[in-house]
Amino acid sequence: MSADKLFTIKEASEWATRHIGKDVTVSNISYLIQYGRIKKFDRYGSTQVSQNDLLQYYESYNGSREINYKERISEDLNWALSFEQYKEAETTKHVHRLHPYKGKFIPQLVEYFLDEHADRFKKETYFSAGDIVLDPFSGSGTTMVQASELGIHALGIDISAFNSLIGNCKVIQHDIVNLQSEIYRITNALTNFIYSTNIAQFEAELTKELYEFNNHYFPVPDYKYQLRNKQINEEQYGNEKEKLFMPIYKRLVKKYDVRLLQNQNETFLDKWFLQHIRNEIDCVFTEVKKN
Repeated sequence: MSADKLFTIKEASEWATRHIGKDVTVSNISYLIQYGRIKKFDRYGSTQVSQNDLLQYYESYNGSREINYKERISEDLNWALSFEQYKEAETTKHVHRLHPYKGKFIPQLVEYFLDEHADRFKKETYFSAGDIVLDPFSGSGTTMVQASELGIHALGIDISAFNSLIGNCKVIQHDIVNLQSEIYRITNALTNFIYSTNIAQFEAELTKELYEFNNHYFPVPDYKYQLRNKQINEEQYGNEKEKLFMPIYKRLVKKYDVRLLQNQNETFLDKWFLQHIRNEIDCVFTEVKKN
């Protein structure tokens, strides 16, 4: 490997763009630093990165996934369906970002199979505007949304009532004026509820303590860089620091008289949310029922 060279973030984005033949923005380089893919150097008040780190990252990533999968599966693999060229903002466009549902696939994949184009792999088209598409496992509603964009009618079915709620919110025709009125009313009710308790103060002080603790023991991006390069045992280090922070947490819980456990443990909400969070949820639904 050649002698290392340091780049500013802007220089790194320009170098990477030339190196891989794709547009690499300043934000892309900042992402690599933030998530520990490459190491950050502070030089004369300027953030800089190593050319060798960039080379190692792009040589391990650029094209290697395609080669690896084709070796494992088949050379006749349509790598275009990986859509790896898309940025996160493009794969979560408009309503697809409505909720961080973990089981969804990207809209470009659905659009590929629904639209009227043909290629070497997709030799026939099966759907046209005005048709009806049924998705029996609709999840967060990606298929319904993309079908609607293409002028195709869509029906979705899902065993989860919550998933059905997300999907319906994405495709239903909303009365914008009424929606804004409801949001305003519920927001006011929730704000009043929160500030009638001591939870806001508890969360503010907890956030401050966590910020200071994490800055000291989990400094970004150094911690993520060390983790990625196996310089830290994540489980062991995390357990040690959890025990270290626990007395601080317990002190704040006692100070603000926060109830951690609920009186019942029968529903999803009971099992997964602290009592004060459940009270906030109940407050919102009570306001909805009143109207």
